[in-house]
Amino acid sequence: MKRILIIAANQERMPDPIPPIGATYIAAAVRQRGHITKIFDACFSADYQADLAATIEAYDPEIIGLSIRNVDNVAFPNVTCYLERYANIVRVCRERAASAPLFIGGSAFSLFPEEFVEKLDVDYGIVGEGENAFCTMVDEIDQHGRVIGDYADEAGVVFPGKVANLDAGVNPALDLLDIDRYFAEGGSINIQTKRGCVYKCIYCTYPVLEGTKVRTREPGLVVDQLEQVQRDHAVDFFFFVDNVFNYPLRHAEEICEEILRRELSIRWTAYISPAGCTRELFALMKRSGCQSMDLGTDTVSNSQLERMGKSFDVQKVYDVTDWCHEFELKFSHSLIFGGPGETWETVKETVHNTLATRANAVIAMLGVRLYRDTPMAQIAIDAGVTTRDQIGIAPLFYISEEIQDGMVEYFADLSATYKNWIVPGIGKNMNERFFKRVRARGVKGPLWELFDAVDYEGVR
Repeated sequence: MKRILIIAANQERMPDPIPPIGATYIAAAVRQRGHITKIFDACFSADYQADLAATIEAYDPEIIGLSIRNVDNVAFPNVTCYLERYANIVRVCRERAASAPLFIGGSAFSLFPEEFVEKLDVDYGIVGEGENAFCTMVDEIDQHGRVIGDYADEAGVVFPGKVANLDAGVNPALDLLDIDRYFAEGGSINIQTKRGCVYKCIYCTYPVLEGTKVRTREPGLVVDQLEQVQRDHAVDFFFFVDNVFNYPLRHAEEICEEILRRELSIRWTAYISPAGCTRELFALMKRSGCQSMDLGTDTVSNSQLERMGKSFDVQKVYDVTDWCHEFELKFSHSLIFGGPGETWETVKETVHNTLATRANAVIAMLGVRLYRDTPMAQIAIDAGVTTRDQIGIAPLFYISEEIQDGMVEYFADLSATYKNWIVPGIGKNMNERFFKRVRARGVKGPLWELFDAVDYEGVR
């Protein structure tokens, strides 16, 4: 039996702090093997280096796992890379627990494993879903004093493959986090019902990280988890953080039906793709407690939808948003401007059509962050914009040449006109003090729900 310290490195809290679900799955798995397990969560730490040093001194971990979720904030042009924070955390671990083997994993690491291993002083890096591999290696260290299996390549990187049966694992160890604070300041608690994605959005990393085959959890076990978190922490608002909640359609319906069967008094939100949605699903979602949804729309121009690899058209966006209004479901659009073939005509078409849907909020990202092994990366490489080696930890964005000049100014003006348009890259309509006051009053759910839908004279 070993003392394991899992470090959740994220400190981003705008607009909300997000519980580190990956770290809690790893912690739960290793704890189930009989090891003493603790999570150091940097999210609420004012001085994460000093607090981590104090935790290591008091806990004296024998093995450390560092979980890194994001490479950067993906917010062009004011983009922030997190490598320095991760390097500081590793340095503290080496100074305070020099003999403890240091593992690294998480989605950020899995996107650029070789580069992170090169830049950070770690012993092993686990790419992708690390529950099984980490547990096996920890058990070997416990029994033999070292890892004896031939798991890693020469750089120390392990590629364990996907977890085949998500129901055979464990629920995330939320008890190792300050869930009460996350719920108070974040407005919801994360629930994952599946991994993998069948869609072909050209920029997206989910197929790279989780695979192109969807692996679902049994709906009854998902609702068991909802009940447990509600019982243990008095949580009544949940966020289904699957990349797409509504695929497979029947799986989403079964979760809603199980919530209704048990008569759970909860509210929830989710990421929804317009592809494959039905009016019947929205009616069922509403009855089961759905309050809002974040639509992964990306663009509302048919030509751009095709170029971005989306699986729906503008009319489907209109249908879906009409159903949202019919069932009084609040909704936001997540948009990406500057993809391949983007022109000022398609930008203005998307803006016009988005306004026509009367969304509660619009989150507009400028430029497409490039990640290796995505179709978008290959498009950029083929166009001579970059090379594969240049795509890495340092943030690199693709922006169509046709809109590069004047893009930031255009969206600054647009978000000044429409207060429900949030542009993270230029900090527009992201009032941290206001958000904190709202949370202090006990408001739950996504904060964009507070925005009022804007009527637009050019509606369809």
